[in-house]
Amino acid sequence: MSLTVNELTKKYPAVSEYITQIYLILRDYSYCNNRRLSDHIGVSASAVSQAVLRLKKLNLVEQDKYGMIILLSEGVTLAEELLKRHYLLEYLMVKNLNFPWELADSEAEHLQDKVSPEFINHLDTYLEFPKTCPHGNPFPDNPNAGKILNAPRLSESKPGGTVEIVRITEEGERIPGLLHSCFEIGVMPGMMYDVSKVLEDTITLVSKNTGKKETFSQAFAEHICVFTQ
Repeated sequence: MSLTVNELTKKYPAVSEYITQIYLILRDYSYCNNRRLSDHIGVSASAVSQAVLRLKKLNLVEQDKYGMIILLSEGVTLAEELLKRHYLLEYLMVKNLNFPWELADSEAEHLQDKVSPEFINHLDTYLEFPKTCPHGNPFPDNPNAGKILNAPRLSESKPGGTVEIVRITEEGERIPGLLHSCFEIGVMPGMMYDVSKVLEDTITLVSKNTGKKETFSQAFAEHICVFTQ
């Protein structure tokens, strides 16, 4: 890949989204095929097939005989650079500009391939080298990434337990209403909750800070990772 990130994504606008989503799916689930990518992004199978073909021609991915997508070294480098840009922009918006927590993901996606490498390097230094985005997802170089990514889901919690919210998965960030619900309730990284009740469709949490009881959808809880106490 002889083009820079900015040149490549300007020439092929879809590359940015596809390469980062492939990276994130592989990071969370260890495998990615066209169907999973189609479901994850919310586009047609034919659109995914065309995009993956383009990524192959750019020597960013390969597919094995079972259709599993494999990121090549240049694909990994591109995805990690885009992800770092995305997380730094989110961090700036939320932590420094007081931009709504639930809107930062989509806004950063619009900007991540527009800013220059010089700006990103400056931003990283200015923000004192953060290691997670505001939603708790680890930067590629975070030494604790494995522990964060392998944390159990809130939906697996048992009544009587205590949990610390670790992250909202990247997949969860794309689900309409999830980030807004988390923000409204206070289910955010670092917050502590007692698990009061677990039903098939809901989970009830009690804040360790305020004692307030909140009932949360299990469909959302599947995309929230926690450390158990």
